[in-house]
Amino acid sequence: METNYKRTVAGSIGAGISSVFSASGKSYYILEHKTESQFHHAGESQKIIIDQIEIGRAASCQVRFDESQDTVSRRHAAIVREGNGWKIINLSQTNATFVNGQPIQGEWNLSSGDEIRLSSRGPVMGFIVPQGSSSMVSSIGLTERMNLFRKQALRPYKTAIIVICVVFILAIAALVAWNVHSNKQYQQAIQQKETEISDIHKQIDIKNMEYDIMKQQLENAKDQSEDAINEIRQKMSKSEAEKQELLDKSEALRSEIESLKKTSSEPKEVAPAPAAPAVNENAAPKENAAPAETATKKEEAVEKEQPKKKTIQELINETKREDPVIK
Repeated sequence: METNYKRTVAGSIGAGISSVFSASGKSYYILEHKTESQFHHAGESQKIIIDQIEIGRAASCQVRFDESQDTVSRRHAAIVREGNGWKIINLSQTNATFVNGQPIQGEWNLSSGDEIRLSSRGPVMGFIVPQGSSSMVSSIGLTERMNLFRKQALRPYKTAIIVICVVFILAIAALVAWNVHSNKQYQQAIQQKETEISDIHKQIDIKNMEYDIMKQQLENAKDQSEDAINEIRQKMSKSEAEKQELLDKSEALRSEIESLKKTSSEPKEVAPAPAAPAVNENAAPKENAAPAETATKKEEAVEKEQPKKKTIQELINETKREDPVIK
């Protein structure tokens, strides 16, 4: 008799999950081994909690026999749930499957107490269905059900599961390596930008010193020509503009650092690089402000103890009044 048997995930893994977590109302059966073999001793009982098993010498079979059983095919027979009962299906094209001494044609409905033999000289098993409440999968302890699930539901897909696990582990390892490499690049970029900010602040300090020198030169310029005074004022304005450009560049670099920290793929926050020297904000001139208003904090501290210095315009006016040559 022809059969349309095909091993399915639902019949093994799906049924196994149901037996472990939703065993209420679901029955099972027992295969009792009556002959001695390498993998099974005479008198050994196997509880079957899934809806579909295969019997044979193949490693994927839930009921497996060793290679010495030469009359047992690699996939010899299958037992499948059908409604509230079970049926056995002959899968071998070279070796017959016997039930109660009779070879089956295609498939056969099993009854409790039937005797199954794999080929005329092969191993013998008894098919037993427990009676009463003990026939329910729920009567089996959870730990034992989990162990049976591992041996029966997962066995046919053992190779596939191993491959999937290996691929998953490799993918995780690749992701971790990529994160480490990416994080290293982010840290290097951040450190580079912090170094640039530190260099910019050093340039700003130099600009402040130059500005102080030019301011002193302007205060002492009453004996010089108007062209000389204007030249000093132009240099001071240029120094102010260059310092403002440096401050703007420093702020832009800090924004880039914050952006790098936010986009970093590292689970933990990227450790910040050493802080750059603080910017002397009071040294930066405001637009359209007199040079005296751009004095450094150090100068402001001195001014609190000394009389207020005259502005550049006042110095220029006094110079003009005292020296009629300067217009």
